[in-house]
Amino acid sequence: MKLTLVEKAVEKLRVAILNGEFSTGPSITERQVSEYLGISRTPVRAALQTLSNEGLLVYEAQRGYRVRSVNHETISEAHMVRAALEALASQIVAETGLSAETSATLEACVAEGRDLLGKGASRFQHEEWRNMNNRFHQTIVDAAGNETLSNSLAHVALMPMMSFKVIATIGASPNMVLLEGSQRDHEQILSCLQAGQSMRASNRMQEHILFAGDLISKDIRRQYGESAPTGSALADRAAGTTKNENTKTELDDASAID
Repeated sequence: MKLTLVEKAVEKLRVAILNGEFSTGPSITERQVSEYLGISRTPVRAALQTLSNEGLLVYEAQRGYRVRSVNHETISEAHMVRAALEALASQIVAETGLSAETSATLEACVAEGRDLLGKGASRFQHEEWRNMNNRFHQTIVDAAGNETLSNSLAHVALMPMMSFKVIATIGASPNMVLLEGSQRDHEQILSCLQAGQSMRASNRMQEHILFAGDLISKDIRRQYGESAPTGSALADRAAGTTKNENTKTELDDASAID
């Protein structure tokens, strides 16, 4: 797959940050990153903004960007909080009823996801998927109409690797199996919401996000030769089972990402 210069810069810089090649103390300048990557400042500027949106970098006026401290425990804990909050949002939406407008937006996201996957790995469009995923999750949160919940999620999204737009396939090549699993999750969550199945919608959303958190944490643990803990959502899915309404259900080989 041919990546743009900005996408290449984002991936290389993300790996460098997670590998600890940039200090969490001093600010990172565009010139420093430009020299490190061997490219001009224009794509570097866009890459820095993207990683700031993901939570790996923090922008400070008059000083520029600095690396936010990140480890797999922090990411795992943040995803647990996000999973609980979005599960509650899904429950609220299912109980209060899905409006025609919200249903149409979610259906459009599902349709777009299906179209994007239909292009195949060689023509997969990362940014379009990120934007679609962001709309899907944010639409459900907005539909819940709970300001405290929305503000809490906005706060969690500022933490490293927690933005709705983060795609859990770290690396340049898309993992189509995981993406197809994510698509099925979205379709199942929408079906539960439309049917008013509040607990099913809540459980599916929670599993969906917890798996994404485990996937990202696993990638970071891999950087340091650590393995996924027993009993994690990732370990459950790797074994082909997941917990849903206190029962174990067989999964397809494909899994999901947020």
